[in-house]
Amino acid sequence: MSKLATLLLIAILTASSLVMVHSVFAESIPKSSPPEFRVKFVNASYTVTITNAYTGLDETKQISNNSIEIKITNQPFNYSDYQIYYNLRVKPRFADNWTEVYPLRTYASSYEGGYNFSYADYINEYSMPQSNSSYTVITFSVVPTELYLGSGYDVEGTSLRAIPDGSQLDFQVEALVGHPSQRWVSEHALYPMAGGHFISAVAYDETSGWSNTQTVTIGESQTQTPSSSTTPTPTPSQEPQQTEPFDIIIGVAITVTVIGAGLGLLIYLIKRK
Repeated sequence: MSKLATLLLIAILTASSLVMVHSVFAESIPKSSPPEFRVKFVNASYTVTITNAYTGLDETKQISNNSIEIKITNQPFNYSDYQIYYNLRVKPRFADNWTEVYPLRTYASSYEGGYNFSYADYINEYSMPQSNSSYTVITFSVVPTELYLGSGYDVEGTSLRAIPDGSQLDFQVEALVGHPSQRWVSEHALYPMAGGHFISAVAYDETSGWSNTQTVTIGESQTQTPSSSTTPTPTPSQEPQQTEPFDIIIGVAITVTVIGAGLGLLIYLIKRK
């Protein structure tokens, strides 16, 4: 009977340890680090020659093809249920206020009837996911405007409008961790209780915090060096990343310890008997 009781105790302790290991896996949300990146202005404009249909004379026309290229160094991230997405923010070099390009979205995550909506943060649908290669590249077209005597530009995809040639822009990047989920969409905007449906969305989990600042000059086709004037504010999410192998080691250690203690107890009881 003592042997049976001891074996039963070992089984219970082993099951408890497995539950603890499962809890470690279930509660561990992977973290990312502030990204490393470079930004440059790319001037790929070109000229074309066309023949005037009325005069027969050849005319040369300049075709604008400028862009800002942001090249982000990808991070090791091997998780089946989570994905890294990138957000950016930008400001004029000598301004104080940043504007996020892909800010988080707050949507209804569920609907229980009446006015009982639950809300959650989601990754912006335009955020770029981390690619499977060494780098993730984000490009913004820089198109000319009619202001500044024809030398102004709009940066498409951002809030920057009618900026003069030679403007300096600051950029920062953050990595966002999210997982596949869904959100609730009301079918009647003025009366959301009338009904709706769920659509796929990426739920937000963690942020790396903002990277260091890099500056680019519009019209200057070269990579800029990181600015030393801005230092990102540390956030709790910038702690060392806890990875799956570390969790596995903890789980195995817990299980081995519990089983070892149970076996030691069994041997002690046998010898005592």
